Amino acid sequence: MNERNKRRVTYRTWKKGYFHLCTDGKEHILCHNDAEYVNLVNAISILPLKYPVKVHTYQVMRTHVHMLLSGQGKDCVDAFDYLKYRAGRRLREDGYQPLPNDYDFRLIPVEDETHMRRNIVYVARNAFEVRDIVPGGYLWGASMIFYSDIPGLFKTIRAGDLSARKQWEIFGTRIRVPDDYLIHAPTGMVLPQSFVDTKVFYKVFKTARQYLTALVKDFEGYVMVADQLGETVSFTQEEAEMIIGQVLEQGYQGVDPERLTTEERFRLASSLHKKYSLSVDQLVAGLHLPAGMLAQALRSKQYK
Repeated sequence: MNERNKRRVTYRTWKKGYFHLCTDGKEHILCHNDAEYVNLVNAISILPLKYPVKVHTYQVMRTHVHMLLSGQGKDCVDAFDYLKYRAGRRLREDGYQPLPNDYDFRLIPVEDETHMRRNIVYVARNAFEVRDIVPGGYLWGASMIFYSDIPGLFKTIRAGDLSARKQWEIFGTRIRVPDDYLIHAPTGMVLPQSFVDTKVFYKVFKTARQYLTALVKDFEGYVMVADQLGETVSFTQEEAEMIIGQVLEQGYQGVDPERLTTEERFRLASSLHKKYSLSVDQLVAGLHLPAGMLAQALRSKQYK
């Protein structure tokens, strides 16, 4: 049995809980156009109707999907298989390269409220990691409904007001959808407030300010979730300076880096490079170290 199948067998043994599901995102394009994004969002809206799972947030990206689900492990695996089927079917219909049989995903248990906050933030941050857009302004995710009145402006129609044929065109399934599912009329996309269970979000983020602060400041949590999912992260120079400032505040009483010894700065640079993947240029600017010496130090055994 290969590693992929071993993971699937393991996932199926997991008891009911909260899970972060992330599909492969390195080699295959899931969405070439808006209609394919809509198809995947609508497929996600079917998951709570087809399986005993709840969707707590999601983000459909061009090459992968993030979802926070609750349910048993076996139901989350089935949910992925259905999503893979729906994505692959649409790609074939549109004449694009279909998904391979071994197209895979990761399922990460969410351990506690802190871990939940970090996973919600990780899903939301995907929007501005690939585009210059805030999470709440991204069309293909649930972040638009959190602490937001904007969805109330959308022109919608109720699923119950549609014919059976029209429902099939939109949802691609014979499963009966609730009459009160709201569909964005111009695109045919189900809006997230129709099917996303937001109770968990508002339990762990009591205020909008708390949520926004975590989005821009919880770098440690962001890196931790990325490591669990096997994904890589990168930070802007501004974010790198914020990270360095946080570490100096927590571990060095906020002292200016130039007041540290050269040895302390080299060790701090090595730690920041390993933990946050900060580049030499970012570390040079933040810790006032010579670029050549720092690059050499990071390659040496002394600072491994």
